[in-house]
Amino acid sequence: MVDQNKLFEDLKIWILQLPGVTQATHRFGGTEFQVEGLEFMHHHGPSFLDIRLSRIDQATALKKGTALPQRFAPGAGWVSFRIEKAEDLGPAKELEHPLTGNRKPEISIQTHQ
Repeated sequence: MVDQNKLFEDLKIWILQLPGVTQATHRFGGTEFQVEGLEFMHHHGPSFLDIRLSRIDQATALKKGTALPQRFAPGAGWVSFRIEKAEDLGPAKELEHPLTGNRKPEISIQTHQ
């Protein structure tokens, strides 16, 4: 059985190591991630992320099938991503937001045993 809380915590550790990323309480609950005070991602439980992308990056992610349309504002630059298994962590990292500089950091998510 997959522990989705643990998967999210592993992803959260990786996100917080990205340049300039901080976390804050999201206005609807949960955690949001920011760069210079601007929200670029938040979560709904341990398995559902909403990620803000440029319209071009949003269209690309949706076309490739690496993201889902955001439920409440599908055309507003937000996409959704589900984490259901450890193999989903890599694609989640690929949806890195441009505010982080689009750098692919030398950080890997480690699954803690």
